[in-house]
Amino acid sequence: MQHQVLPLSLRMTAFLLSGMSKPFPGLTARLFYRLYCTPPGTKIRSSHLELRSAAQLDHLTVTRYPFDERPMTITTYRWGSADKKILLLHGWGGSPFHFKKLIDTLVKQGYEVVAYDAPAHGDSDGKRTNLVQWSHVLEQVIVREGPLYAIIGHSLGGLNAALTLSRRTVQVPRLVMLSCALSAPVFFNEALQLFRIHPVVMPPLRQLIHKRLREDLEELDLHRYINQIKAEKIFFAYDTTDTLVDEKEVTAYVEQYPSIHAMRITGEGHFRIMRQEPVIREVMQFLEK
Repeated sequence: MQHQVLPLSLRMTAFLLSGMSKPFPGLTARLFYRLYCTPPGTKIRSSHLELRSAAQLDHLTVTRYPFDERPMTITTYRWGSADKKILLLHGWGGSPFHFKKLIDTLVKQGYEVVAYDAPAHGDSDGKRTNLVQWSHVLEQVIVREGPLYAIIGHSLGGLNAALTLSRRTVQVPRLVMLSCALSAPVFFNEALQLFRIHPVVMPPLRQLIHKRLREDLEELDLHRYINQIKAEKIFFAYDTTDTLVDEKEVTAYVEQYPSIHAMRITGEGHFRIMRQEPVIREVMQFLEK
């Protein structure tokens, strides 16, 4: 979240949370947790609607958490039909349709493409969600859709894929990570700083996450899983001008992980990287190796 500036709609919320954080850390932690489990709305363009109409739509029933077997419905999309199946994972506040250019290229090259609206996104169930739930849902999707040839994840979708492949029994031959954050704890710390929330809020926030999600925040960090991602080949593309992902942190990470093939570009930022021709060409070459 380096150099990130809060949008106008969140500045008043940040002001209120900042002011109440030191005298009311527990309440601030609960409000902050709720805020960061509520994804923003996704703007769908006309080209996205065309892509949606071309997809085979379906609905998948999954359980919410390993400790919560209540059902929830996930909306899935499928393009093409082939022996090699690729699963796409969008980021926070994103949509499968943001992969439009990549989807078109993959289908033309003979791949079957599968994607889904993450919980609390698009047409899937839920109003709030989190990385722990994303991982649980992804594990179920991998089992039901498998065998997969590759997973391609953008931003939080890539972090979700890498953590799931590290921490669960599922595996995949190839993993592509585009502009991916590496650490949920770092993300939360930077968000607290961005909101100017007093550090005294972090301990109750960690306790709340453990109570609600039955996970320790520190476990959601790829730095803990060097050489443990269960993918035979890994490709990581990132941008030096990304305001949401720290380029220096990513560079240090991939240098520790010799099996990762990294591509560093400049000037496209966090979102445009998904539709840049050089990146798409590199992804296609990686998939065909």
